[in-house]
Amino acid sequence: MKTEQEIRQEIEKITESYKHVLDCGPATVEINAPRGLMQLAAVSKLDALYWVLSEKRPKFACDDDSKTNQ
Repeated sequence: MKTEQEIRQEIEKITESYKHVLDCGPATVEINAPRGLMQLAAVSKLDALYWVLSEKRPKFACDDDSKTNQ
């Protein structure tokens, strides 16, 4: 079992590693498929880790779906 500190360190590591895709707009297959897959991977991991902590994940620029739901 992981401690809260280990989970928070993993969150920080993922956020830093994927900063380049989390801080840009949302990507879809039509826009940029590789970036979209990286965003999906990062957000999924972060969602799971924040869920374990019973916290809500902060929003990133890639969460703005106003550009993809037109």
